[in-house]
This record gives sequence, C-alpha cells and structure tokens, in this order.
Amino acid sequence: MMPPGINKASEPAAESPTAALSPVYGILQNASLVDYPGQLAAVFFLTGCNFTCGFCHNAQLMGRADARGLPWAEVEQLSRRHRDNWVTGAVITGGEPTLHPGVFRLVEQLREWGFLRKLDTNGSRPEVLARLLPLVDYVAMDVKFAPADYPARTGFQNIAALTESIRLIQAQARNYEFRTTVIEAWHSPEHIHAIGAWVQGAQRHVLQAFIPREELPDPACRAMPETSAATLRAYAEILRGYVAQVDIRGEF
Repeated sequence: MMPPGINKASEPAAESPTAALSPVYGILQNASLVDYPGQLAAVFFLTGCNFTCGFCHNAQLMGRADARGLPWAEVEQLSRRHRDNWVTGAVITGGEPTLHPGVFRLVEQLREWGFLRKLDTNGSRPEVLARLLPLVDYVAMDVKFAPADYPARTGFQNIAALTESIRLIQAQARNYEFRTTVIEAWHSPEHIHAIGAWVQGAQRHVLQAFIPREELPDPACRAMPETSAATLRAYAEILRGYVAQVDIRGEF
C-alpha cells in the first residue's frame, strides 16, 4: 500500500496533453527522514513493476506502468515547496523507476531544482541503470533473496541482469547500499550467506524487518510474523563477513 499523505495523479481529463505529464504518479506530502541516508528527502513514486512479490508494500504501484502521471507543473510546484522547507534530497522510487523512459528527465529536473538524487531499484535493468548512475548521487538496490530463490519469490528469471547491476553499482555509484527485507520463513542463515557472497565487497548492506499488513498482495504473507530483532542481529553478523558496513534499519 502506498503510504498515506501522497499527492497523486487524478483520472485523466480529456483535454490534458500527455506531453505535459511527468512519470511521477505521486509525491509524499511530508518529507522523509528515513528514505535517503543523511538527507531530509522528498519521495517521488513511479508506477509499474516487473516483479510480482507477494510481500510488496507498494502493491498499488505494481502493474500500472501506463498510469497517468502528475503534470510537470505540479511536480515542480510541490518540489519547490519541499526545497523551501529545507528538503535537500529527492528519492525516486516505485514500482520500478527504470521501466520509465521519463525517469531521465525527472532526474535532470530534480538536479535543476537543487536536490541530491537517490534512485531505488530492483536491479532488473542494468542497461538503464548504467545510464542513470552518473546522474544520481545515491542508489539503493533491493537484493531480495539469494539468486536461486528469485524466480519463485519474485517471478523474475534473469539473474545475470541482477548480477550485472550489483557489479555496476559497486564499480560506478557515487554512494550506494544494498538492502534486504528479512522474512524469517524464507530467509535462513544459508540464504544470508548466499546473499553475502553475491554482494561480497560491497560498501554497505541494510537489513530491515518484514512487517505484515492486510494490503499485501499474497494472503499468506499477511499472516507471516514480523521479523524479530534477534534474527536481524544474527543475520547482520553473517553479512559482516562479506560487506564493509551492515546496518539494521528500524527500531532494533
């Protein structure tokens, strides 16, 4: 479910020229203290995703790549309002932002409006990521599972593409993190070792708790327990054998 307090696009009006529409489906009304490390950040949501994760917390944005975006004029107005209130960062998230050709213009506009830019991605489109890396200041890639588990858990088969994105980020990103939402039923210590080996040498990996919600796409996920602090700490210790810095995000 999209967080409450989002300015989002309304249904299209017949006279609205699509050329004046941005790829941004919604903008968080209040700035975030958690989505961009070290920055007070505005959060921009793009729609559509090529994964089918049953535990997705932004399920409203899945499968809507053709959804109508906000007019560019409104995006600028809301962005400048954030800048006037000491917001320094902009998070481009989804959905999967690299599915949108308009993401390049969005990144450039955010630069012109004075924001540091952070990109959230699932890593599925390394050819687009390679073009975006010189344009953004921070990248967060979700490393959701060990490679062998991706097809069953996310519906995405191209593990080579994910590996290429991991290597691109490690080699070229100005600043970055990999992150994993830990689901105790699906992530064993062996899975965490496999994830660590996949991202070995990374500068930072973030673990975060799975939190069940009624709006999750898969009913089975709604009944799963919240990840325990003990599990997160134990898995962080495993990852420290592979990664320079491991953080636990949240109140643990």
